[in-house]
Amino acid sequence: MKLLMIVLLLLSSKMAVSDTSASWNRIILSGGAYTLLGLAPPELRAADTLNIFLEGDGAPGTALELAEFIGGNSVYIARPCQYFSRQQFTNCDKALLTSHRYSRAVIDSISRAITAMKIRYQASRVRLIGFSGGGAIATIIAAQRDDIDLLVTVAGNLDHKRWTEFNEIAPLIGSLNPVDFSGSLEGVKQIHLIGERDNVVPGSVLSSYLAHMQKLDNVKSYIISGADHLCCWSMALADVLD
Repeated sequence: MKLLMIVLLLLSSKMAVSDTSASWNRIILSGGAYTLLGLAPPELRAADTLNIFLEGDGAPGTALELAEFIGGNSVYIARPCQYFSRQQFTNCDKALLTSHRYSRAVIDSISRAITAMKIRYQASRVRLIGFSGGGAIATIIAAQRDDIDLLVTVAGNLDHKRWTEFNEIAPLIGSLNPVDFSGSLEGVKQIHLIGERDNVVPGSVLSSYLAHMQKLDNVKSYIISGADHLCCWSMALADVLD
């Protein structure tokens, strides 16, 4: 099997990156089909278990805010092409933001980035936390790795077919669907948070995912009072991670 080279470089100040955390170190994660932006607290040197936060679809920032709130052994990985200018990378086409947002290439690139973060911080285990579409990616990745101690989704898109039908938008024809991996995740500890007022990813999406599982012994799910798609997740997440 061909060795996959994973390169981690500190992000140069010359890189055209929009405003991110002012205090966290910026890291470039490269080695798959896409180059990704990672962020980590400067005081973090090593951790046996990392909290790895995966960003959602569209405009980034919510998962980063959650990562900074949780702190400790937390690091952050953005989605392909987030934060970078379009001129820097020619593979940031429209399909990456729409039909192919959870494609095999995206999944593989982010999984390599997770491995890179583990190597950098000498971690052996991961608590994988995904927001919205990042929850979809976290779920698919968790089904394919053996180092996930806990899978957490926040407003996670766990069945994109149900999600596109609810929102009356085009199907994600080039994307893997988390619901198809639910059976292989029955042995993985999982926590899923859904917002009471979320009109983007409704509870029916999570219900569809759970309905495909034979055993729910390792699964917990919570409806967060007052939360919508973007707001008011920090305290609920801190409670379930405690």
